[in-house]
Amino acid sequence: MEKISAALIVKNEERHIRQCLESLKWLDEIVILDGYSTDKTLEIAKGFTNKIYQKEFSGFPEERQYLVTKTSNKWVFMVDADMVIPKELKDEIMKKFSQPVDEYVAFNLRFLNIYLGKEIKHCGWYEPNNTRIFNKEKGRYDTQLKYLDSFIPEGKIGIMKNHILHFGFETVSEHFLRIDRYSTLNAHDLKVKGYRLSNFNLFYFFIIKPIAIFLYKYIYKKGFLDGVAGLILCIMSALTYCVSYFKLWEMQKKRI
Repeated sequence: MEKISAALIVKNEERHIRQCLESLKWLDEIVILDGYSTDKTLEIAKGFTNKIYQKEFSGFPEERQYLVTKTSNKWVFMVDADMVIPKELKDEIMKKFSQPVDEYVAFNLRFLNIYLGKEIKHCGWYEPNNTRIFNKEKGRYDTQLKYLDSFIPEGKIGIMKNHILHFGFETVSEHFLRIDRYSTLNAHDLKVKGYRLSNFNLFYFFIIKPIAIFLYKYIYKKGFLDGVAGLILCIMSALTYCVSYFKLWEMQKKRI
């Protein structure tokens, strides 16, 4: 069987990390990058691995690329501390990697997000577009960015049928806090990609695009089937983009 390293970026994750690590014990090694947690995260993590590193947060792609260099195996499973690997996915991965997988350089997975206590299977959130298992010798992360942290594979991508459980947001307040953090990182990425706001496109980016994002997720991606939680999620998704453009405008004004 091909050996696989589990890799996690963590900070103050004592609420979730134990169940996450329990679900990863079948892998060949667990490597953790901690952002100087102040709770019991490290104490819990040390019960599962001695490969723990620490550094200040500098952006998701840079953190993930740094973590990849600390793994021993060419295949890496990039996991978040608020995720759990169900038995069905574990069995599928073990079966897939029990034989050579040279045909592929990476595998995409879908996340079953638990949002405000409800399973989200629409809104565009339950699609196999997350590259989380990959051959680290056949791709990289774009470290010029800070928010968009997808591994960029150089070759064919396979798809796993089963999902990861993701316990993302338990309260609306938690989501608002994440919006503030993530929109700052996303504004940086927009700037790197060459986005510029002017008097001619402000209405589009501040009004039209957020509305379009909401309608895309709520109507086209059938977010309405996820009930009230789906409605809130689609509004929050549009708000994240809106605030990102507000902060991009602020960066331009201050010439950051």
